[in-house]
Amino acid sequence: MKNLTLIIGYAIWLLLMLSNSSVTHSATTESELIIHTKSVNIGGTLALPYNRSSDSLIIMLSGSGPQDRDETLDGFKVFHKISRHLSKAGIPSFRFDDRGVGDSTGNFGQSTLEEQVQDVNSIIQYFLSHQKFEFKKFILLGHSQGGIVATRVATQREDVVKVILMGAPSVPLIDLVLYQVRDEYQGKQIDRALVEQDVSAHNRLMWAISKNQPIDQARKEFRNATFNVLSALPENINTSHGELVSKATAKADELSIVYALPSLTSFLYHDTAKDYADLNIPVLALFGGKDYQVSIEPNKDVMEKALLNSKSRFRFITYNDANHYFQAAKTGKREEYRALEHEFVAGFLDDISNWIKS
Repeated sequence: MKNLTLIIGYAIWLLLMLSNSSVTHSATTESELIIHTKSVNIGGTLALPYNRSSDSLIIMLSGSGPQDRDETLDGFKVFHKISRHLSKAGIPSFRFDDRGVGDSTGNFGQSTLEEQVQDVNSIIQYFLSHQKFEFKKFILLGHSQGGIVATRVATQREDVVKVILMGAPSVPLIDLVLYQVRDEYQGKQIDRALVEQDVSAHNRLMWAISKNQPIDQARKEFRNATFNVLSALPENINTSHGELVSKATAKADELSIVYALPSLTSFLYHDTAKDYADLNIPVLALFGGKDYQVSIEPNKDVMEKALLNSKSRFRFITYNDANHYFQAAKTGKREEYRALEHEFVAGFLDDISNWIKS
């Protein structure tokens, strides 16, 4: 009798534990999926809240470079944290590995803008026809360069009903690259003429590569401009001539390869503002006041002008102290990122979920 009482007691305790575990985990169900396309397989995570407040699926598109599904940037899992918040708000989401990362096949560096657009179209088609995970409406959330892809897709499909742009460019990528080249010299004691020589060298190298022209002359000019800049920097006063030549040559060789990658070249001269002007769905655009990768100037103004010409209802939100990852930042500079807490600025997540449900 005593043993029976212990068994019954243990059974009741186990049922209670299982019940509590079920409640905790059933709030959101995450499914690891592999989407097979004609050219690549796309691995991702579908997060389905138990109680949904939205019938649209949020698809997240990461920024430049090959990113995992969580968009892990300097240790900060940007999309994972957004997905967790959306789940708590009852909003389903899908985040995926870029080509060649995690469970996705292919080569991201060799993928063009249109191929990345096709990957998103394949994901949408998968959910449109899936018996268990069927969705008919989609919201695209694009971070940085992912905003270019998201907008491009949205102009082509009626089942994309909203777009969220996180620090997304509005000017062609070539303009951002040249802006960042200039920004590297902010606060350094160097003649503006040398800076502009370096900017022009970047510009001419990218142009020659994008037009499939011989690049020997452009690469030589780039190496010479880099050498002149390095020679003028105070920190190189004791660096030998030979070492400076070696550094300049190495940088010219490296960027000749980087600038030739289709994942960059196909974006360089694409005018996203034209895509913004073609939208006819609600748009939420988020900007960081200390974002120096996709700065407010001139991106916000160009985007606003384009959307005013569109048929879209749009809302802009600026977070004063946010960097490109929308963390609270002191300077917003790249060297600061690893020291920051892996949290978004106050109000950022609520602004996204509230807008989706509005």
